Amino acid sequence: MPELPEVQTVVNGIKSKLIGLKIKDTEVFVKKLRYPVPINLKNKINKSLLLDVERRAKYIILRLSNDYSLIIHLGMSGRIIIGKKKEIISIKHTHFQLYFSNDLVLQFIDPRRFGCILLRKTSKLLEEKLLKHLGVEPLSKSFNQNYLYEIASNKASSIKSIIMNQKYIVGVGNIYASESLYLSRLSPFKIGNKLTISESDRLVRSIKRVLKKSIQMGGSSINDHTMISGKLGHYQNKLQVYGRDGQKCRNKSCQLPIIRIVIAQRSTFYCSNCQK
Repeated sequence: MPELPEVQTVVNGIKSKLIGLKIKDTEVFVKKLRYPVPINLKNKINKSLLLDVERRAKYIILRLSNDYSLIIHLGMSGRIIIGKKKEIISIKHTHFQLYFSNDLVLQFIDPRRFGCILLRKTSKLLEEKLLKHLGVEPLSKSFNQNYLYEIASNKASSIKSIIMNQKYIVGVGNIYASESLYLSRLSPFKIGNKLTISESDRLVRSIKRVLKKSIQMGGSSINDHTMISGKLGHYQNKLQVYGRDGQKCRNKSCQLPIIRIVIAQRSTFYCSNCQK
């Protein structure tokens, strides 16, 4: 599933290509993804301008000039590609296309159909049930050592489960939770209420550092993620533990094999020597 860096990469790409352009036409090729696609979508958004693009957790929000916003979630396998109309080819599992005034086309492709396309009034986005209960953004100033320490202080669950819980912190999926815990030298088994304030500081800094670096490198193209150009991201080549079970720890003074275990039904990768 695309995580925060992959979604932010897509948001950055859309911003760089489409801001200020008019939607000339809309094509929808499916009635339902995770949720039904609005039947009046074409009439509601055609001829409107794309004013802004933002990310909330793993949701992409396209703000339009007519007080409507499109909310897009990539689901497990979704991706967005932008190209010139004359160069666009028919890709299997393309469910949605937006045609813009400079002859660029945005395609939404989702083989497993776990993504979604929703239309909401921009003025009522704060009331949207998919958005209103989400936790703090990990790259914001609100996510700091005090915040993490406070939410973990009364939790008997593992710190990995806590930082992946969307009610507390959004967008830190399995890849980046494992990578951040390794960078901060914290065991994924560590219980939340055992976390010290200094450990909270280390982990917050590590999460921010890992996410920012992945965004800079276009995200991790492990399964379906591509940038809007269709090219792969590169952060998967820098992963320290994720997917490296049985391989040597990258810490030269250690080099024990990376271990894969399951926490809360998710694969977790860690070094038993470096992470305590």
